[in-house]
Amino acid sequence: MTVNEQDLDTLLARLSLAWTRKNHRALVERAENEQWSYHDFLATVAAEEVAHRRQSRLRRRTTAAHFPFLKTIDEFDFTLQSTLRLSLLGSYLGPEVVAEGRNLVLYGKPGRGKTHLAVAIAYRAIQNGYDALFTTAAAIIDDLSRAFQNNSFRAALPNYIDPHVLVIDSCGVPGYVK
Repeated sequence: MTVNEQDLDTLLARLSLAWTRKNHRALVERAENEQWSYHDFLATVAAEEVAHRRQSRLRRRTTAAHFPFLKTIDEFDFTLQSTLRLSLLGSYLGPEVVAEGRNLVLYGKPGRGKTHLAVAIAYRAIQNGYDALFTTAAAIIDDLSRAFQNNSFRAALPNYIDPHVLVIDSCGVPGYVK
């Protein structure tokens, strides 16, 4: 069976293989130059497509989380926190934090990295395939109060209960002093 370039493009589009559709020509050339087997070529196409989809999903979920910044646990400076160790957070960085429905409350003085840690834990949950949302206590109170007054509380509530991980930051809460 011979498939021309236009038909191949149509087939790849129909299969929703975006990465392969965009990169197949260069990959075919590389495979020919390096004399890949059919198996190696197909395995590379599949692996690259999966990696591209994972990155796209990660990017979409990270954008939807509305983080004020993106920080990872690797960027956290534990030397500034004498009472906190990475080993204490270990179980909150794996998929079990969501699977077991666990909660985590971070409290302490301002500037100690609570928001950084919360974002890092939520980002790790996203990396593990879950959804997350970052909001402030003031924003959630305002949003749900407004929804209640407009008789749309039931419609507004899923925004906060559907994500697997909900980070509610205390900044911006009237009268709250850290």
